[in-house]
Amino acid sequence: MSSSSSTPRVGIIGAGIIGLSVAYELAVRRGVRVTVQDVRPPGRGASWAAAGMLAPAFEAAAEPGVHPRLFELCLEGAALWPEFASELAARTGASVGLDETASLAVALDDAEAARLARIAGTLALKGIAHDGLTGDQMRAVEPALSAEVRGGLELSTDFRVHNRLTVTALLKALTDSPKATFANGPAPLRSVGGKLVLAGHDTIVVAAGWESASVKVEENGQLYSLVNWETALDEIDCHGGQMLSVKAGEGAPVRVVRAGNIYLVPRRGEVVIGATMERDRVIDAPEADVIDALRLAGGALCPGLADAPVVESWAGVRPGTPDHAPFIGPTSTPGLFVAAGHYRNGILLAPVSARIIADQILGISAGDLAAAFSPHRAFAATA
Repeated sequence: MSSSSSTPRVGIIGAGIIGLSVAYELAVRRGVRVTVQDVRPPGRGASWAAAGMLAPAFEAAAEPGVHPRLFELCLEGAALWPEFASELAARTGASVGLDETASLAVALDDAEAARLARIAGTLALKGIAHDGLTGDQMRAVEPALSAEVRGGLELSTDFRVHNRLTVTALLKALTDSPKATFANGPAPLRSVGGKLVLAGHDTIVVAAGWESASVKVEENGQLYSLVNWETALDEIDCHGGQMLSVKAGEGAPVRVVRAGNIYLVPRRGEVVIGATMERDRVIDAPEADVIDALRLAGGALCPGLADAPVVESWAGVRPGTPDHAPFIGPTSTPGLFVAAGHYRNGILLAPVSARIIADQILGISAGDLAAAFSPHRAFAATA
């Protein structure tokens, strides 16, 4: 699509992977002028802290209380990733580290075995390929696994990308685009005659993660919360997380391994070990005792990691919602869209969120699945 006088100018508040992907879809792929605004350096929030897992089955197939169509959205997101990664690489000359090798979800105890059985049941009902493996079969596939692993699932739906390389590639593609501009600092939103205004822009997309509700609007010299214009933002909560990476020496896993809340993600000579889920905590720095506990858990899962040197440890904050699914779409305020609250699936859902928002802004039908994640939806827990 080429730019024209009728094409909207879009202001995007938030430069994490969701905001950057929306900007990429609009500016690079569709020729729409965008400004990406953030108070922090672009891409250095939760998007940088993530591990890069693309895990629709493990994250959404059998979780209690989640949005009833989240698994469907996650599968659609995963299906878009190969083309998204290939196009980014072609445009920037830089790989984003996409690896479509099936992930392993393993059980060390009865509770996790029961959870994996629920996931397998959901996949079977939907006709989605998966393989149940015994402990010995698991170790044949991934020799690094502990003898304590009882068995688990090989999930071809679940794979990985290097999130930091992806953020870097998106920044390069946008920096190279004449349609994209970056601005540092708070977005200068104003209320003028009861209307929400961002000077020079026709449309606003809030994609500021867990801080979306903290965006301010100036009215008569006073600052007010954007929640006054879009109450769904008040439903976005925060979940702190801590993790580390160790050097990938002999005995390190070569596949993504999930075991309850612990995961191991091989990443260019390192293995990421994560992660805590700390609701209502904003964590600026990792805590030594937490990192030690994660390291011990990683070593219990793959003994070859027990003495591996620590490369880095860090913390981040994930944005959540009551049903663990994002708000994507237009709000009741004219010209205001939201793409936030992606919980643990921000990397996975970035391309599909960007496509939905771009379609809606440009007046293209995004379909009934997109409509199911509207900010207007009711929050009803589902079993």
